[in-house]
Amino acid sequence: MKIQKIQWNETLPREEEFAFSEKAVQGARVGKKENAQYVISPRRFKLFTEDTDTVHILSGSGHFKHARGETDFSAGESFRLEQPGEYEVNGNCVFLVLRDQLKQ
Repeated sequence: MKIQKIQWNETLPREEEFAFSEKAVQGARVGKKENAQYVISPRRFKLFTEDTDTVHILSGSGHFKHARGETDFSAGESFRLEQPGEYEVNGNCVFLVLRDQLKQ
C-alpha cells in the first residue's frame, strides 16, 4: 500500500455529469460515471481496491484511514493510493475517486 499527495492539472468531471443513486450509500450521496465516483459524505465512506485510486478532495477536510495509519487531507488536494485494499475517507467532505487513472 502506498499513498502520496500529487499535483493534478487535468480537468475533473463535474457533479452534473454523474448519475446519482436515489438511496444513500453508507450515509453518503454517491454518483457514478464510468470509472469514477462522486461522493458527498457527511462523515465516513469506505472504499476497496487492489489497483490504484486517485482521490480528489473537492471540499471539506478530514483524513484517510488505511492499514498503515492515517493521512490528513483538505479541499483542493489530490492523492494517489496504490493497492490500498480497504480504506476510509473520514470527514464531512465532497470527493471524487478515479479508478486506475494513473496505474502504470
